[in-house]
Amino acid sequence: YTVGLRPTPADGFSAIGRPRNRDGLYVAVTHSGVTLAPVVGLFAAQEILNGLRDPLLAPYHPDRPTLT
Repeated sequence: YTVGLRPTPADGFSAIGRPRNRDGLYVAVTHSGVTLAPVVGLFAAQEILNGLRDPLLAPYHPDRPTLT
C-alpha cells in the first residue's frame, strides 16, 4: 500500500525557493533529502530570514522554465 507520495519536480532536480505569485510560501523539494538537508536548511534559512539567496541555488528555483 502507499503511505504517501513524494513530490518530484518534472525534471528530476530539486526545487528550492519562493515561487512567484505565492506570498508566504517557500518550497524545498529534493530527492536527496538526507544528504542535502544541512545545506538546504542553511540556504533556506538565509533566504527566508535575510532575503539572501545563495548563488548555488540559481538552477533550482521553483519557477525555472523546465517546471513551468
